[in-house]
Amino acid sequence: MSEARIFSAGCSELADLVRSFDWARTPLGPIADWPQSLVFAVSTLLQSPVPIVLLWGEDGIMIYNDAYSGFAGGRHPELLGSKVREGWPEVADFNDNVMRVGLAGGTLSYKDQQLTLHRYGRPEPVWMNLDYSPVFGEDGRPAGVIAIVVESTERVLAERRLRASEELFRTLAQGIPQLVWRAAIDGACIWSSPQWHAYTGQTDATSLGWGWLAAVHPDDEAVAAAAWRDAPVSGHLSFEHRLRNAAEDRFCWFQTRAAPVRDAQGRIVEWLGTSTDIDDLRQLQERQQVMVAELQHRTRNLLGVVRSIAKQTMAQTGPGETFRQRFNDRLSALSRVQGLLSRSDQEPITLRSLIETELAALDAPAMPARIRLHGPVVRLRKATVQTFALALHELATNALKYGALTTAQGRLSVTWRTYRADDGGGRLLVEWVEEGLVRGPELADAAPRGGYGRELIEHALPYALKATTSYELGATALHCSINIPLPEGEAAGNPA
Repeated sequence: MSEARIFSAGCSELADLVRSFDWARTPLGPIADWPQSLVFAVSTLLQSPVPIVLLWGEDGIMIYNDAYSGFAGGRHPELLGSKVREGWPEVADFNDNVMRVGLAGGTLSYKDQQLTLHRYGRPEPVWMNLDYSPVFGEDGRPAGVIAIVVESTERVLAERRLRASEELFRTLAQGIPQLVWRAAIDGACIWSSPQWHAYTGQTDATSLGWGWLAAVHPDDEAVAAAAWRDAPVSGHLSFEHRLRNAAEDRFCWFQTRAAPVRDAQGRIVEWLGTSTDIDDLRQLQERQQVMVAELQHRTRNLLGVVRSIAKQTMAQTGPGETFRQRFNDRLSALSRVQGLLSRSDQEPITLRSLIETELAALDAPAMPARIRLHGPVVRLRKATVQTFALALHELATNALKYGALTTAQGRLSVTWRTYRADDGGGRLLVEWVEEGLVRGPELADAAPRGGYGRELIEHALPYALKATTSYELGATALHCSINIPLPEGEAAGNPA
């Protein structure tokens, strides 16, 4: 058979190379002498678009097609006409087995077989689907082996990257505190993380589809449905709802958000989302709103107190320096009690600390031998402290300016006790006693022991604290008593 008839010129690159190759230098000899079985096998593989290589004879002389030349890479065209064990020396053992099995009439098949090849002068891992079959000669015995070689490296590596990415996603999804899930475009659950199962008590099976709605508070199902209706249009999903905490058998607030996963055409194919526990945040916001309302209420009350102080002081002193001094003193007393109130959560306000704070502000502790404080530990309510502190400030100020602390023989005694009244309620009795008063000539022009302080004791305390008070000023002594209800929780302890 003419070689021109077998491998016509221009049929393919490899057909031209095979026709022009000097086969006389190989064990195959000139093409004109090739047996019909070899010519037929070569003609067939040259026309195939699938990578095929023929390994002829005991040496496995290589004849391949254009598709295989692409697989051979930098080894082409030297591989043509070479012995397969020498053409691919790095996998000579593998090919030795191929030849042994094939020439014995056997077949071999490999799926994603990994071999290390040197196609471009360096080792590289290559994955292939390999199918080997014997080719029979004119005598009916195997004369060669034909191999279909389909490289799967790109697919194998892509699958590995995908598995690694999925593993990374699962690691991330299972390592974060949020409940992670995937949903179809209509909100039907495709996958939910172990956190979801642990929190809601659902299983993977019961959470799939619309099963996840069973964990949502019934009052929030409409919110969830509306969010999912809007999501395809807006391109995002975000809503707040309550989820059942299976372990605690109660519903807690969650914020659910999701981002769409789109295909190459930009169409949404599924949603990837998280549900974040915001129950503590919601409770904090509610407490904050209560605190803001309480702060506004206290601010209004405080402004009312300041306005009252200014009005009473002005009525007592008229405008001028005396007003400025007394108004500032009273604002300072108000500021001190606000400081105690601000720390009251960490440091409860006791009656003793309130009295000592006022006396310390007037440098009265420098006269310890003339001042006596005695009584049990009594913790005061916040609502009691402000008005009570202003009254104590007025008493202390008057004692220092006009009373017992103006003379060396003067004495101040502040005692208090708690007791159970006839109606069964607790009460606190404070007695402020100044002795050794002397109204000398230097005090002849002093202000009378009345005014704002007495107004506070005799009118403001009974009104604000339901107190019973008395204020008796004699020639040498002052006796003031303040008796107020002591609600449960205002602790009384040992004398301090």
